[in-house]
Amino acid sequence: MSDPQSPSAPQRPHIHAAAHAGAKAASNCPICGRPTEPATRPFCSKRCADIDLSRWLGGVYRIEGPESPGNPGGSDPDDGL
Repeated sequence: MSDPQSPSAPQRPHIHAAAHAGAKAASNCPICGRPTEPATRPFCSKRCADIDLSRWLGGVYRIEGPESPGNPGGSDPDDGL
């Protein structure tokens, strides 16, 4: 019978810093790669946050979705406004 405190008992693996390498990569600014600042997270500065916003507003970033079906009547209901 084996004593659970004995050195030959299986041990749980310890989590090392290398296991958190992905978490560190996520703390870098997605625009320039510098470390993030708490006030502007996930960016390093207001400048990088503004660059990201400009890319969204300019249509550089898009979230693809299903095509919306066209109006069956063939005309846009907003055309008469």
